[in-house]
Amino acid sequence: MYKATSTCDWIDIVEKNQVHEVVKDQEETEKVNVLVIENEEAIRCLLTDILTSDGHKVASASNGVDALEIFNQEPFDLVLTDLGMPVMSGWEVANAIKELAPEVVIAIITGWGSQFDPGELKKNGVDIVVNKPFRVNQILNLVQEAREIKNGTGRGEETPRISPP
Repeated sequence: MYKATSTCDWIDIVEKNQVHEVVKDQEETEKVNVLVIENEEAIRCLLTDILTSDGHKVASASNGVDALEIFNQEPFDLVLTDLGMPVMSGWEVANAIKELAPEVVIAIITGWGSQFDPGELKKNGVDIVVNKPFRVNQILNLVQEAREIKNGTGRGEETPRISPP
């Protein structure tokens, strides 16, 4: 049972327990290193909790500039970035990371809807789009899909996937 003691105290205790119930149901899989970039602390904490509860190593940043500093310090398999952020947009983050490490899977999280041109997504280095609000299972499935893309067993160079809202 959780006590409200972390920077993610805003998350209702019931929601945290639901995260662990969903994670407990996931089969054991290879863990990945994830960089979460989200300017809204509540969402950043929730994503971090979901991913760490499933055993993944997670680093987080509140903006793209800080994220690039973190990215340059250690290897990541997956970058999960908000689209609309101050300082540096998710598009700019995706482009910068793909220039540094083209093999890293980039997922954009957005509340702006799913009306994106697949060609534009690919051109900007985006592999997956996740719409807000998202569910715990969507994030866990995203990790699996990112692993498949990185290992060459997934969609490869196909059109980026846009998850339903």
